[in-house]
Amino acid sequence: MKVLGKYTWWVPALIFACHQIIQYGLGIRLGLVDAYLDPLLFLPIMLGLFLQERWWFFGHRRMSGLETIVAGLALTLVAEELLPRWQPAFVYDQVDYLFYALGLGWFWWGINPGKERTER
Repeated sequence: MKVLGKYTWWVPALIFACHQIIQYGLGIRLGLVDAYLDPLLFLPIMLGLFLQERWWFFGHRRMSGLETIVAGLALTLVAEELLPRWQPAFVYDQVDYLFYALGLGWFWWGINPGKERTER
């Protein structure tokens, strides 16, 4: 099954979209949710799109553990270390790393297919 056909990818994507509408469209602030929901959902969405692209163009059906960690770490460092230096709207927060790690786990177990599911 392709990534974009999985509810495990669509759940974080739809939660992210709804949160953006609530936060920026309606101007409703939700405190801790505003602070930590985006880091939690960022990696499942982005790595899912990356995996889908690899599937379309190269036929790769899953990411290895090393690929997942390297891509997740690279995206996390860009989002948490570089973007706050370039754009004041992005804020550095060490706690975000916990939520990026949880999102990486969501991608690994919920979106990235296991070996037994890719051999068919």
